Amino acid sequence: MRDPNSAIPEEATPALWRRYDEWRAGRHLRFNEKHAGALNSWRNRRGARRLVLTQVTTLTVALAGAVMAFSTMWFAIPFIIGVLGSCAAQYALRIVTGSVADTPVPALDEIQLAQRNSARSIGFFVLYTLMFIPYLILIVLGSRDSVSGQSVYGTGILLITLVVIAVVLPTMLTAWWMNDPDPEDLVTSETERSHG
Repeated sequence: MRDPNSAIPEEATPALWRRYDEWRAGRHLRFNEKHAGALNSWRNRRGARRLVLTQVTTLTVALAGAVMAFSTMWFAIPFIIGVLGSCAAQYALRIVTGSVADTPVPALDEIQLAQRNSARSIGFFVLYTLMFIPYLILIVLGSRDSVSGQSVYGTGILLITLVVIAVVLPTMLTAWWMNDPDPEDLVTSETERSHG
């Protein structure tokens, strides 16, 4: 399916980009096939929201580590735990949501496409809003005659953390918006498994 919101006419889209989009669509389908039976008990609204809250917790730990980076090198412990936990939660969220947030257009239906576009739009807004925080810190630091290396290092760690938060946000949103599966789909998938 072609993205109806794309500003680029289909005939003006480079062939290389179309092939890349088709490759991404195939990768998405392989990911979903690989994880089709994984985390079935989490593939409902309640399970998805629990995973989102887990993701929020890991991001909060990473953010606490980033704030600590301004004053101590011990920041690495909560920062690394938060980032690794966030990666694990993100992977689980991708499985539960069918990886809708980072799926190319050809692999999505209309509802999924609308959700993906809305989630990405919000994620982009959050990204450029959060980026003002480290930029303002750098402006303040730049107005001083001498700046400690720890402050610059802390700003860099904070920048990384805020980018991670914005990058995982679309998947978190699509998971939060997720509906409970249609009971008919569950019956069909159970029937297919018993015959397979």
